[in-house]
Amino acid sequence: MMRLWSWLGLLLILCAPVATAAKKAEADYAGDDGGYLIYSVGTIRIGMHFDFPYRRVATADGSVVDDWKGRIEPTVGGAFTLKVKNPDFSGVETGHVIVRRLPPGSYAIDNFAFAGQSPGGGAIGWSSAKPFRIAFTIKPGEATYIGSFMRSPSYGTPLAEELGAAGFFVISDQSARDLPIARAKRSALPQVIPQVADVALFGSAALQNRIPE
Repeated sequence: MMRLWSWLGLLLILCAPVATAAKKAEADYAGDDGGYLIYSVGTIRIGMHFDFPYRRVATADGSVVDDWKGRIEPTVGGAFTLKVKNPDFSGVETGHVIVRRLPPGSYAIDNFAFAGQSPGGGAIGWSSAKPFRIAFTIKPGEATYIGSFMRSPSYGTPLAEELGAAGFFVISDQSARDLPIARAKRSALPQVIPQVADVALFGSAALQNRIPE
């Protein structure tokens, strides 16, 4: 019975309405000491909404702050569409490459969120059950690549029984695909420094560095 409810929940989650309006672009930092953040975001197999919020936690001189916030989230079509809108790349992973200019400092990602509907019709929200922190640094005159953030359904994978309807995330280094797209969007990008976290070290089934076989 638990497994039946899991798959029913998955269906309802996937069919839950999501925003169809284009997300307003996050403002670029205008200071001369800025650097660039590069990542890709999308979904595996079918379109699924989620977001990983990030924020600056310390300035370049070490002062503690909580500013320059952003969200790593795909642009997915409306209810029943289940597709990434106007993707930069498609295939097993379908999504966009994002480039944002940020002030220098230390940044952190320490949660994720997505929502759906329960079999009873109520709204359900998910976030990380296990603490984690993906840290990266933005340096003046450099670009930092933090990887590909993809959400996949659990169905048909070894994680199905453990995660049920929640799905999981694959965070991996896809720089060979992503960086040429980033440079096509911003031809003046400086040197790119990879800082892709090995999320397997966090011990969370929801965070994977590859699609489980």
